[in-house]
Amino acid sequence: MTDLRHRWDQRITDWPTVSKIASDLGMRGQGRHFYCPGCQPAGGSSPELKIHDGGFECFRCGMRGDIVGLVKLANNCDLEEAIQWLESETGEHLEPDND
Repeated sequence: MTDLRHRWDQRITDWPTVSKIASDLGMRGQGRHFYCPGCQPAGGSSPELKIHDGGFECFRCGMRGDIVGLVKLANNCDLEEAIQWLESETGEHLEPDND
């Protein structure tokens, strides 16, 4: 499953796709800054989570990770459920490498 996670992270790198995923996750914010679903689920005075370079980092609670990790955090789910959500949202199905 980690290979599949890596393939999704390689697939989701462009800002329009990342922005759409954040929106579909129900995340609110401005530009590349969003309210962290971990420590700011109801919002706050300023969005503390930044999405950049195919990953995210919250400057308030310290959570950081890749885009699949962001889906896990926002949906409070495990890796398999996060990948299923991405498949559903994008309409794509990535197969793991058999190398």
